[in-house]
Amino acid sequence: MSSTDQIPNLDFSAPRRLTGMANRALTAWQTTACSVLKEHWHGLLGSGVDLEAGLVDSTIASKAVRALPDPGFAAKLAVGPEGFPAFFVFSARLVQTLVSDMLGTLGKEWPEVRQLTPAESSMVELLFGEVARSVGLAWPDVEPLPCHLDSVISRPLRSRVFPPDEILIRTLVRVTTPLGEENLIVLFPKAGLASIGISDGVQADSSNQRPAPQLRQLAERIPVTISVELGSASLSLAAMNGLNTGDVLILNQHISNPLEARIEGNLHWLGYPCRLGQRQGFRILSAADGWETGIHSSTREKV
Repeated sequence: MSSTDQIPNLDFSAPRRLTGMANRALTAWQTTACSVLKEHWHGLLGSGVDLEAGLVDSTIASKAVRALPDPGFAAKLAVGPEGFPAFFVFSARLVQTLVSDMLGTLGKEWPEVRQLTPAESSMVELLFGEVARSVGLAWPDVEPLPCHLDSVISRPLRSRVFPPDEILIRTLVRVTTPLGEENLIVLFPKAGLASIGISDGVQADSSNQRPAPQLRQLAERIPVTISVELGSASLSLAAMNGLNTGDVLILNQHISNPLEARIEGNLHWLGYPCRLGQRQGFRILSAADGWETGIHSSTREKV
């Protein structure tokens, strides 16, 4: 893992971050882009590399640029129909690790940071070109989002791509290599994201406003974990420590009552267990949205 001084200090104060559907949409888009990029890089690299989108916050450009790794390299992308700029920033040692992997010269320790040869610089352009292609292909609309590599910038700490007071949305992407983990920093201007439909701004007259189709599609791709509760039992600590193989716990759930299916602790469905081949299943009997109208009030009383 990188030392803490190499991880940007995320500021979760002002300016306001993306929230709600916009935040979920951005997370889903970037998660898909990481998966696509991993596949594209697989054909270029000799070793496996994993990418995982992580923390998201907002900051102004002047602060974001000061927190970039130095030395480092940035893929400056032109995104969307308007071609707004986006930054994907890598530390120098991460870039040299990827290049060494492409050349088949990757050792067991992080490579020494040095100036790249012209051939190695061409490989960096190839790697960064795949970043742009993955970002465009990960867009959930029918057509990929226009996105291309504008330039490769060395020493992004000294770059002047964004006005100092521009509000940026920043994401940390964890890159796992055979040598360890490094953070890739992604910077999107908030106004640029709004131009492609990723925005949670409230307008004066929102009664007739509908979420952009791309935004809804991104949000709908976010995985949700559903937990089905069989029942519960209360035991003393001594009794719990005395449990052995073959013992039976008596649960508080009557066999005639339906089971509860929850999302993040909130009850959403009632139903009964079933079997699907060799797997356990859950057949939904009633949903929470119907309870408010009294359709399944009798079912609720049993729980």
